[in-house]
Amino acid sequence: MKRLSRNGWALLVVLLAGCGGTPSKQASAPPTAAEGNDADLLAGTALAIWGTNPNANSSQALSQIQKATKAAPDRPELLWLHLQLCLEVPGCEPESIEARLRKLDPSNGAVWTGPLTRAQLRGDPRSEEQILEVMTKAGYFNVYWTTLVAKLTPPLSRTPVGTSGSGAQAIPAPVANAMNATIGWLSSLTIPEFKSVGVACDEQHIREPATRVRCQQISQALQKSDTTLAEGMGLGIAQRLAAPNSAGALQLTKQVQTLRHQNQAAGAVVAAQVEKDKFAEQMLKLMVQLKREQDVSRAILRWAGQPLTP
Repeated sequence: MKRLSRNGWALLVVLLAGCGGTPSKQASAPPTAAEGNDADLLAGTALAIWGTNPNANSSQALSQIQKATKAAPDRPELLWLHLQLCLEVPGCEPESIEARLRKLDPSNGAVWTGPLTRAQLRGDPRSEEQILEVMTKAGYFNVYWTTLVAKLTPPLSRTPVGTSGSGAQAIPAPVANAMNATIGWLSSLTIPEFKSVGVACDEQHIREPATRVRCQQISQALQKSDTTLAEGMGLGIAQRLAAPNSAGALQLTKQVQTLRHQNQAAGAVVAAQVEKDKFAEQMLKLMVQLKREQDVSRAILRWAGQPLTP
């Protein structure tokens, strides 16, 4: 039986190829600091500032996302982005942001991945067990994927981006380019966050009975999440827990194959589009309506008349 890799697989990076691609970190100048109180513009600017040069611009990006969450304090997706950018800045303490996010979205287990990572880095198994126990109460592990892509892409597409040293006039980025960049930058922030869960529920740790029970419950919550990454990780953990060649194991294999098929087939449909910007605009509308990446993939396949199963 072919099992899912330990860390699942990456988020569906829907790159609308042929329209310029993701801006190069070296070639594109970061946008200037956003003016005013528009939370989406501030958040998009923060992401772009970090994405164009993470090592050099992380503090400036953090300043911008702080303004965004101050302007819109009740939006959990902006707090999540604030938390991820905080983790990129040496000396930034994430605990207060995590507490605010837990208050806004108490069922979201993703807010505990940071504390779990820190416990693992400290070599603190007792804290790790306590955090895993809290995670068992989660309803899902959401990172607000479609909401962030839908909200941040439009202001980024309207932001003039020049080319360093070229003397060329700065022009707004096409919608497809802005979506590519937003997805790429968000992926870079999101994927590492789930590694701690994969480590906590790996083959070695699930041999311990209490951890095995916790990981089973965490697996179920992961499968209800808003990204292919989280659902895939949940299925991967469930595969490790299942008895080899059992009916349950065979059913999990089918689920993994279906999720992988939908992920890859939807990506192929998107990449094949000729009118990149028009299709990107339609995808953004779809992402406003559908809160799960997997539902977006299925909607694309239905639109294209392609099967949802391998």
